[in-house]
Amino acid sequence: MQFSFNKKRDRAVYWKYSVFFLFLAACVFGPYLVTGHSLIWNTDTANQHLPLLVKYREYVFSFLRHLSQGPAEWSWTMGLGSDLFSVFSYYTIGDVFAYLALLFPTSHLVFAYQLILLLRLYCVGLAFVYFARHFDFKDGVVLIGSGVYMVNAYLLYAALAQPMFTTTFILFPLIVVQLERLLQGGSAWPLFGVFVWMLVSNYYLAFVLGLGAIIYLFLRWGLAYWKKIPFWPTIKKLFFASLGAVILSAGLLLPELLAVVNSTRTGSQFANGLTFYPAYYYLLLPKELIDGDNWKLMFWSALGLASIILPALVYLFRNWRKYRLVAASLLLGAVMLLIPAVGAVFNGGMSASNRWTLLLYLPFAFSVMVFVKAISEQAVSQKEMRLIFTTSGIYLVYLVAMSFLENDYKLFLPVIFLLLSLGASYLVNEGRALKRALLLTVAANLAFNALYAALPYNGNFAAKMLVRGEYEQIAEDRYGGLNHILPAGFYRVNTVSNNQFVSQKKLFNDLTSGLANVSSYYSIQNQYLGQFSTDLGNLQYDNNIPFHQLDDRTILNNFLGVRYIFNQKYSVNGSKVPGTYDMIAAGKEKKDQNQESVYQAELYKTTEAFPLLWLSYKAISPSRYQKLSASQKERALASGVVVKGVGLKAAKLTGVKTIKASLVDASGKKLSKNKLTYTNSDASYKLKLHLSDREKAKLGKSELHVEISQISYQPFTLSQQLDLELKKAKQEADLAGQTFNERATRYKYWRYHLLAGSPDPSYKLTVTGKKASETIVQRSQDMTSFYRLVDSAVMNMGTYQTLPNSLTFQPSKLGTYRFKIKVVAIPLNQEYTKEVRQIQKQGVKQLKLAQNQLTGLFTSKKAGVVTSTIPYSNGWTATVDGKAVKVIKTNTAFVGFKMPAGKHRVRLVYRTPGLRSGLLISLLTALAILVYAAFSHKEWRREFRAKKKEK
Repeated sequence: MQFSFNKKRDRAVYWKYSVFFLFLAACVFGPYLVTGHSLIWNTDTANQHLPLLVKYREYVFSFLRHLSQGPAEWSWTMGLGSDLFSVFSYYTIGDVFAYLALLFPTSHLVFAYQLILLLRLYCVGLAFVYFARHFDFKDGVVLIGSGVYMVNAYLLYAALAQPMFTTTFILFPLIVVQLERLLQGGSAWPLFGVFVWMLVSNYYLAFVLGLGAIIYLFLRWGLAYWKKIPFWPTIKKLFFASLGAVILSAGLLLPELLAVVNSTRTGSQFANGLTFYPAYYYLLLPKELIDGDNWKLMFWSALGLASIILPALVYLFRNWRKYRLVAASLLLGAVMLLIPAVGAVFNGGMSASNRWTLLLYLPFAFSVMVFVKAISEQAVSQKEMRLIFTTSGIYLVYLVAMSFLENDYKLFLPVIFLLLSLGASYLVNEGRALKRALLLTVAANLAFNALYAALPYNGNFAAKMLVRGEYEQIAEDRYGGLNHILPAGFYRVNTVSNNQFVSQKKLFNDLTSGLANVSSYYSIQNQYLGQFSTDLGNLQYDNNIPFHQLDDRTILNNFLGVRYIFNQKYSVNGSKVPGTYDMIAAGKEKKDQNQESVYQAELYKTTEAFPLLWLSYKAISPSRYQKLSASQKERALASGVVVKGVGLKAAKLTGVKTIKASLVDASGKKLSKNKLTYTNSDASYKLKLHLSDREKAKLGKSELHVEISQISYQPFTLSQQLDLELKKAKQEADLAGQTFNERATRYKYWRYHLLAGSPDPSYKLTVTGKKASETIVQRSQDMTSFYRLVDSAVMNMGTYQTLPNSLTFQPSKLGTYRFKIKVVAIPLNQEYTKEVRQIQKQGVKQLKLAQNQLTGLFTSKKAGVVTSTIPYSNGWTATVDGKAVKVIKTNTAFVGFKMPAGKHRVRLVYRTPGLRSGLLISLLTALAILVYAAFSHKEWRREFRAKKKEK
């Protein structure tokens, strides 16, 4: 089919599309509003997209009001402190839709955010209509194509949960159109403009779109234009459009890339270690083609289109010679979906995440238009129709088989609409029904897919959306209201791990209270903080959330300057408050109908919080530090500073007591502490602590840690697992006096393992005590964003006045575990308090925090190293009495510098690495492009006048 750039005067299709969109939008968004929900997803939207939009708007207005101060580049309250550019560049800076929030007052920003979601989706269809108008399709066919492009499993999820992904659906049709324009000898300027938009919108999605554009270019040139267009002039235009856009966008790209390189994203295992996907993936993937209500995106392989896609694909591939580009694109996409390495490449060499499937929806929608056009023109032959029905029959048999295996009731509607679409196609093609019958059938399919996905108890995505007004309530009651009684000034706060103050369980950020909560949840996190967290064995570490609540570890909270901790007494870990914190206030106690207490917010305060900066006179060499256990590293934070070659006295490291412990089974039999073969899921184990009463008394108030290192897990083979499970099931049946059905039981377990992708390397190790239940989790390889290899961690079992005699130990899955277990106690005694008091005495005085900088005063009789808990970055510069000094890394992750004896005024200033260099490159490039554009325009006018004179 010819890609034409002949101008079409009739633009009625755009207003027709607008009406059609209102219908689809009512189906996509309406169910949430009708059922009392908002359009705010309880995870990324509530933690990132909406609060960051509000924050960004605040910073933009502040910048405009105080232009002389320049832009804010550092936040003191986002986690431990964060580069604002690295945070906002991923979510808002390059997002053209985000700037619409500037038009709304603060009180209406929640409404504005939801309205912008609607506008984004409208622009998706609008871009597709623009694309489709370059072909010979009637308006009704174009509208159906736009609906298929908009309403699919990918966008029904992403439009609400990851709205920046919606922009890629807008950009890709524009990229294809402008690439085609260039290949047909047109100007490179439109492609240049689209590439600039792509590059500034989001660097990750620009990478995906860039690879997609390259694939399209190779396929299109190879299949349609090879040796038909001038090679070097075309390359010259492509070079200008692509490289010019990259250089012009350097102001955003350069600092973004530097932030990514220095983030926790680096060093991930390629494709999560997968060579092939689990068997269930290949088995269920064909089903996803028409499963438009699917929210379980297997490795993000979201397809889920209207059921018309199946006959459309059959027709397209039957006529592949006419549509070679589309057929080649879809065939290549199908092959790519089978290989985890492809997903990893598109995901920057990290997890096997098939977010790139967003590129497939354009050829999918085009295929539907081709088929609907052929049916409307009654151009489908009897032979082709028989092939369509035969293929559909085979596919239905496959779906029936999968329904027996998976029991997926959500396929009911897709199957019904597949049958209706086939029937309508046949009748229209035979001239027995109006042409619009097929169009209405597909429109109804799209509508029901959207409705079913959103309505509660069906697709059930509504259950993951905040109730209307809930976001504002969370902002108000984030800490049970106790944050309102806190004093002014800078300090850090925390909550007890997994503790729940409000109905929303997934609160990883605090961007609404104005407090400096140590937990932060962003896509780009400082790699040094990530390494620091893992070095200390933080059980709660995630790549996107390096600290969470620090697993309630006392010294770690103290070290990071956490002065206040909020706790919900009757929630998870309500009695696991870190040891040096004392309750100073409590909210009103709430009781249920049985008069059982269910809620009471508590506020705890410590006098042992470290200052933001202090002088250290004792050092710990990096080589010595690396030899310490995780708990010893934590305790050492109060004894000295980890730094290389500064000539300080070596710190004395004490304060961690190893407790003799043994692992025993239920009968009391002692087991190896290095290996455990777990063959019965009912088996339980204990860690017995061998401490006399005298030793317990001597330790006194102590925090109890279980250090598990060098963990490896080898699951049993599927055959071994089935044999063990059948053996256990038979024993249970015998004990109950029941007849054992081996065949049915074997199928039950086999089905479970097949659909769960097991055996696989995921596992859990849980240790439970009186005050806490801690779990080391090795996530499954299908957890694309949160997967990482876990081979060690520290479990904080809480602070005890008298240590317990034993703890329970429980693996989660059958198999062989190898590990090293070490139990230690960290006394929170006078020795520790004395060290903290000395650090506080040596803390900075007259501290003033300002935009992108801080100042303070130090007075000391001897030279030392200024130590801080300010995250280290190349963006920091330091001066002592106005003279520049070298910024060094302290404690592996934080800003520090040498300080001579005496009284000195210090100043730290932050500048986003690469921002100024990038902006300079962008400015020079913009000037060069303007000169080139002016020259080109002048040449064009000269040629135009010459041609006019010839006429």
